[in-house]
Amino acid sequence: MTQKNVAVPLPRRKGRSRGEASEGWLAFWLLLPAALLLCGVLLFPMVTTIRDSFFFNKLTEPFNGQPFVGLKNYVQMFADPRFGTSLRNTLFFAVLTVGGSFLVGIPMALAAHTPSKVRGLARVALLLPWAMPPVMTGLIFAWLFNAQYGVFNDIIVRLHIVKEPLLWLSTPGLAVLAMVVTIVWKTSSFVALIVLGGLQGIPRELTEASEVDGANRIQSFFRIILPLLAPSLAVAFIFRSISAVQVFDIPYTFIQQAPAQGLLETLGVYIYRTSIEFLDFGYAATLSVALFAVSLAVTAVYVRFVRDGAST
Repeated sequence: MTQKNVAVPLPRRKGRSRGEASEGWLAFWLLLPAALLLCGVLLFPMVTTIRDSFFFNKLTEPFNGQPFVGLKNYVQMFADPRFGTSLRNTLFFAVLTVGGSFLVGIPMALAAHTPSKVRGLARVALLLPWAMPPVMTGLIFAWLFNAQYGVFNDIIVRLHIVKEPLLWLSTPGLAVLAMVVTIVWKTSSFVALIVLGGLQGIPRELTEASEVDGANRIQSFFRIILPLLAPSLAVAFIFRSISAVQVFDIPYTFIQQAPAQGLLETLGVYIYRTSIEFLDFGYAATLSVALFAVSLAVTAVYVRFVRDGAST
């Protein structure tokens, strides 16, 4: 009678081995400096700003110390018409500039990706706006939109589009248009770079197969390329939305040149003026908390959108 071989299950290993534990501690010590740096650079200023929003700290009206005022600064903020105006301007410019940067950035990415004679020039054009400092961009475009010696006025007058030069920075509607064009020119390259990275990851065999099946380039773009670009577009959208809400450099530069300051003042500019010009650091901290809340809300909507899209 033969005895069958019965496989005896090996006992489960409880816990981690010494090698795994040492690797875990190595990872901890390697990540600790970065975590401490993030806490020092991000977490500490954020907590300090929230704390300062509950105190009175205005250098033009000195008190003994920094008295605790509770929610008084927040009540003042919601009753402040200038806060409401700057918040509306911020959201208005965010919607226009984010949409405009995608309308310009996606064709730029396609021009830089598609093999052609102008592909090298298109790639250089992508890097130039992105590499230029925002303050320099604002100064250059404020000069281009100048009513007396601006290049844009010279072009439209020579083309007989208008008879007289336009007062770009003095007319409220034209000042808003000029600043939107400037921000779109500056930020569309960022969108184009991210979209170009997404295009590089799409296999060319997919578009070639669609062309064999009879699809033209427009159909291939909307039915194949655009759905595959969804992750890249989502990343570009969230970063552009947050930067659009927190925009400061270009609006502040235009305000120095434009009389229509009320239409161009964003929340970031109002925070700067409250702290640096008005020396009201307690109220500026409250406005900063409001700006952080708006940015957090934009991020939360994005995370919810991505999570719902992934679940479906």
